[in-house]
Amino acid sequence: MTDISIIIPTLNEEDKLKKCLLSVRNQKTDIDFEVIISDGNSNDRTREIAEKYADKILTVTKKGIWRARNQGAKSAKSEYLCFIDADTLLPRNYISSVYPIISNDNSIAALSCAFTFDKTSRTLKAVESICNNYLAIKGISGKGEILGFNNVIRKSFFSKLGGFPNRPLEDGALSIRMRRLGRVIFLNEPRVTTSARRFENGGVIKTTFYYAGLSLATNIPHETIKKIFSYKKV
Repeated sequence: MTDISIIIPTLNEEDKLKKCLLSVRNQKTDIDFEVIISDGNSNDRTREIAEKYADKILTVTKKGIWRARNQGAKSAKSEYLCFIDADTLLPRNYISSVYPIISNDNSIAALSCAFTFDKTSRTLKAVESICNNYLAIKGISGKGEILGFNNVIRKSFFSKLGGFPNRPLEDGALSIRMRRLGRVIFLNEPRVTTSARRFENGGVIKTTFYYAGLSLATNIPHETIKKIFSYKKV
């Protein structure tokens, strides 16, 4: 019996995927899990790498990371869906820590864990600290957030809500809906490692403003706000 399904959306992730999959396969646990790659027609070595470590590789013909995650969820065997990104690394105790928490408490609809960046600088450390503290406060206040790059969700709730929506910051939008069905909690431990490439490529201030804008568009879904932050449905 599969206890938890780990779903990883990919698109040309040959540089990051192997380390991600090794972090999954090296979990120190007796909990049974499957690994599903939901690939958006990569034209590099992503699928070749995935074949060595994944239990199942799906092809997603249309764009949208939300669509890739949803397709992966449909093929999952278990009641608990763990979504991570291809540039996320799991600590060895991730599954053994998160699975008992959500599976033994029916009031929990979903959870996410704190993170560290894979690069170190004063600015990135500040962003990391601010984000984790903000998310912890939201969790305590009953408004926990689902982080797209690491989360565990009950499949029955996920299916009832139709999965990740085609919305700006789709993980935040799903969080709002998920909180109607149960608690969304945030764990300070264990901590995943995620790539700082978005901040490096776009600049910390610009990238922070971008995500803040998507969050605003998610919580206030007005067409004018969506246009300001250049969100387009796909």
